[in-house]
Amino acid sequence: MAYKVFLDTNIFLDHLLDRNNHSSSLLKACEQGTVSGYASSASFYTLAYVIRKSVSTAETRKLLGDYLRFISLLPTQKNNLRSSLDASFEDLEDAFQYFTALEEEELDFFITNNLKDFQKVSQQLEVISSKKFVMEYLKED
Repeated sequence: MAYKVFLDTNIFLDHLLDRNNHSSSLLKACEQGTVSGYASSASFYTLAYVIRKSVSTAETRKLLGDYLRFISLLPTQKNNLRSSLDASFEDLEDAFQYFTALEEEELDFFITNNLKDFQKVSQQLEVISSKKFVMEYLKED
């Protein structure tokens, strides 16, 4: 069974900044097609901003283009933003991501390495870390 997962922006940042091997393993599984990865189109705005501080525009385009080969993007709709503003999230960006993910009805998990910001949220979609997903569902160490 190929899992369908929503990847929070920090999964990509952890991979790009070499901060988390589990994020890298998860993205590799997406690239290989063993996991179907989804992200918010808004994540790419943040990624472009952060990456461009470290590398050239050409390299930024290449890195983002590489992700677009194997990641499906979900648009953030006005109703997602409205729901986010009305929700109990402390961090609005996390809320925008989460409510965007809820638009895709068949997702199995919302994967983030910032679990603390999701503790008080009524989880319509299970929120787990990249470590838990890789160890329990991909069966890697």
